[in-house]
Amino acid sequence: MKTPAREQLTVFVAGDEVAGFTVYGLARRHSRRVPAFPVDLWPDGTNAEESLLHGETWEVPCWDVAVGSWPTGAAWLEAVRGTLEHVVEQGCVVAWLGGEGRPFCDPPGLFDPACMSGGVLASLTAGGDFRCPLDPDEPIKAISDTQMLELRGSSAGLSNAAD
Repeated sequence: MKTPAREQLTVFVAGDEVAGFTVYGLARRHSRRVPAFPVDLWPDGTNAEESLLHGETWEVPCWDVAVGSWPTGAAWLEAVRGTLEHVVEQGCVVAWLGGEGRPFCDPPGLFDPACMSGGVLASLTAGGDFRCPLDPDEPIKAISDTQMLELRGSSAGLSNAAD
């Protein structure tokens, strides 16, 4: 049996490598509200550290999330979807889940499969298109390259901004 995602996904929080993942959003620069991470959607002991990547026209808020414990089944999907919905509700056109060491590129390479194939583990667009192939009890699975291109198309031109 292959190693389950819960044993592979890690983030660095307060300088320590711990079990977790990263949540990202994509918004027009200075257009979103700054949300607190919705820790109430996750098991006790979960915490998150926020950072921000940006160019002149775009910004990507990021939360490195240390999970207190991994939800499973429907609870996993509810927590992921609720978290991504929260990020989109704050003004992001796309929100997604990634992990330490998973491919990530700033615009203009954002959501380009040539740069980010395998890097998006769950996603939600402002239009409500939710995808979550990741199950913490199974080996890591990401959205397909075709779905990645659909995210790129849902990004209001921000994923390929040249600044």
